[in-house]
Amino acid sequence: MGKDLVGRRGKERAKRGDGTGHPPGTHSLWGNYRMAVRWMRELEGRAYFFFQGANVGLSVMQPFLAMALPGAVVFLLGSGWDPGRIFLALAGYVFALQGMQVAKGYLEGLCNKKRLLLRIKMGEQLFGATMDADYQSFESKTGQKKLMDAVWNIYYGPEKGIEAFLKGFGNFMKNLLGLILYSVVIGRQSLGILALSLLIAGAAAAIHVYMHKRALKYDEKYEKAWQDYNELGKEVLASAHGKDIRLYHMWNWFSREFEALKESFVHWGQMHWKCNSRNGELAEKCLGFVRDILVYGYLIYQMMQGNMELGAFLVYIGVVAGFGNWMTPMLEALTSILEHSKYVGDYRAFLEYSREGAEGARPGEEGAHGCKPGSAHEIRLDHVSFRYEGKQEDTIHDLSLTILPGEKVALVGMNGAGKSTLIKLICGLYRPTSGKIYLDGKDVSGFSPREYFKEFAVVFQDVFAYSFSLSDNVACREEASAVPERLRDSLEKAGLWEKVQSLEKKEHTYMNKDIDPSGVALSGGELQKLMLARALYKDAPVLILDEPTAALDPIAESSLYEKYYEMTKEKTSIFISHRLSSTKFCDRILFMEGGRITEEGTHRGLMERQGAYENMFRTQAQYYNDNPSIAAGGN
Repeated sequence: MGKDLVGRRGKERAKRGDGTGHPPGTHSLWGNYRMAVRWMRELEGRAYFFFQGANVGLSVMQPFLAMALPGAVVFLLGSGWDPGRIFLALAGYVFALQGMQVAKGYLEGLCNKKRLLLRIKMGEQLFGATMDADYQSFESKTGQKKLMDAVWNIYYGPEKGIEAFLKGFGNFMKNLLGLILYSVVIGRQSLGILALSLLIAGAAAAIHVYMHKRALKYDEKYEKAWQDYNELGKEVLASAHGKDIRLYHMWNWFSREFEALKESFVHWGQMHWKCNSRNGELAEKCLGFVRDILVYGYLIYQMMQGNMELGAFLVYIGVVAGFGNWMTPMLEALTSILEHSKYVGDYRAFLEYSREGAEGARPGEEGAHGCKPGSAHEIRLDHVSFRYEGKQEDTIHDLSLTILPGEKVALVGMNGAGKSTLIKLICGLYRPTSGKIYLDGKDVSGFSPREYFKEFAVVFQDVFAYSFSLSDNVACREEASAVPERLRDSLEKAGLWEKVQSLEKKEHTYMNKDIDPSGVALSGGELQKLMLARALYKDAPVLILDEPTAALDPIAESSLYEKYYEMTKEKTSIFISHRLSSTKFCDRILFMEGGRITEEGTHRGLMERQGAYENMFRTQAQYYNDNPSIAAGGN
């Protein structure tokens, strides 16, 4: 996946934490900063740190020199120089200040660009980590929650996540150095004033950290309420839901729900604001007021006693005022760092989670499985059970099954019987909770995922088209590398060729209108045919069709059944359907109930057995009165 974002010892860190004593899944602020520096160095180069360092230096010196300008003017006026020399000195001083201001803005722009490019590249890395992740881990509630948390680090603009985190550190260093510089200047005049200023700065920082920790507790509740509010909004705005909302007068109910959620996130938002803004800022202003009264009083007293000249007095007044100007942004930067460290930590947690899932799926090497690639395979399940995350019972119970090379198997049963789960186990998307799966006698746990997936072509129930060309959707590769004859053959077998020829751009037509406004939206039945064409184009030795006729009309369904034998010639095939009339095209029928295979045999044999299959078939047969041969039991 390119660069390893998790770290050279990512696997060990996943077990023991981030190397700083924190448990797995949690990350310290310092650990997040070290990782952010590493990401910047590896993905954008070291130039960022030079730009940032120069920017910090100029950001400290330029306001310091600007603050000292009144004192410099007083000094020059009392120096006895001629007016022309004084003018040139002041002009040079001001010119240097403006040059530093321009350079500072330029460097800040370079730093912003580097941070933006880093965020973009980290987004690409997140895509890669998602694809590398074991599907079972990715699909689980834990995986989806970790992914959604990681997304906050990347896709919510420069003011949230990695950009804001790195910018916060730059701002913190700038203001910290400014505070140190001003402290040195103040200390030369009075160590007492310095001690007082530092004490007040420390107290304000402690209050900020305390308030931020309290605010984080409210943040979680605020984000949950806000997410619920957005989800409810999506329900209202979805065009598919508009009919029911109108016909069943649901708007009043939605309005009440909106109002309740609005009150919730407004309440928690106000609690957050009280901690971070009202209470924190009020404490800081009170402390600053005490400091200014004491320090300004001291400086005025020193000047009145003749211990300080006017120029020095003006400089020290500026330094004391500037001390507060450095302290406030430093505390704000610290708050920002603490806030966005959470997003960086969540991002790291997902990378580690995806890595764990990928490593736990199949450690085998590429091509090391020992089966015969491209040939019809034997698939054997040995006492396989599977349980979804968070469930109390297995979805698949101690199932043993052998599917012979080239055999055509129908998998039928009621909804929830475990058919689709079994398919995901067979094609490698899920791992058994217990038991083993073998391909040509080889334990699939030793297979490379990339090589193993090559042996399967699957059409799942949830059909959709990517917003690319029709050719891209079928070949799953760039259009230029698609084989025209193979593309046409797949579309013809799937029953979509005539539709393609009716389109203005034919197979070059874009699907949907997201990328190309002239794109075409296919109907449900056409999408199902498109998915079938994709599976046929792949030409894998194992073909699995999960409800391939669900969105087809009876004529198209009958046509597909007639072609089914030809489609699966010399392939091992598994055919899932709720419509039992389709099973006569298969060599063997497996009837599933409650995660178990309770009946198996040919269509005629199962009908003669008069068990659950026969009962389900007879129940469905009443809907096929227009076809007496089906109602009678078929072949």
